[in-house]
Amino acid sequence: MSNAPLKNLYKFLIYFIFLAGVIAHWLGIGGFPIVLRHSANTVFPAVHTSETVTNPLKDIDVTDAKAFLILSSDDWSERPKGMPARRVLVCTDEEMLRQLKGNFSFEISGGDMATVESELWVYCHDTLVLMTNIDINPNNIGIQNELTGWAEAVNKEALSLLFARFRPYHAPILSLR
Repeated sequence: MSNAPLKNLYKFLIYFIFLAGVIAHWLGIGGFPIVLRHSANTVFPAVHTSETVTNPLKDIDVTDAKAFLILSSDDWSERPKGMPARRVLVCTDEEMLRQLKGNFSFEISGGDMATVESELWVYCHDTLVLMTNIDINPNNIGIQNELTGWAEAVNKEALSLLFARFRPYHAPILSLR
């Protein structure tokens, strides 16, 4: 009885695992990591219905924070000038996050935008404090969620410059919880 078929199976499995690892690594370095979302719900601080402008980061301490910007294929292909050509961008710089907090004001329109697919996830002390859909293009930045509906950025230029300074996320897998 020959062990040749079993040896061939082991060789095939080793080659397959190696190839899968190379592809996963290439996707991560190339800017297209696999994003695993463990929370499907939007996390958004309470909004007073009388407010027309909201800043969901206003009361959040950003000393031990990080933000992930996950761009949809449409936003990625039409991203603002200077933004890295990566699908997932990350920011852990405390000063940049303070600037983001100070400029993250949005005017609530009362309407809805149906096709906002990009996402912004903000964690403080490893706890998710903000997850909202965000639309980023050269002409506009806005957020869409259940509490505000569609809201346009008050200071689009400052937000665009900040998002352009986010760094590419290089790992092959991003697990968001």
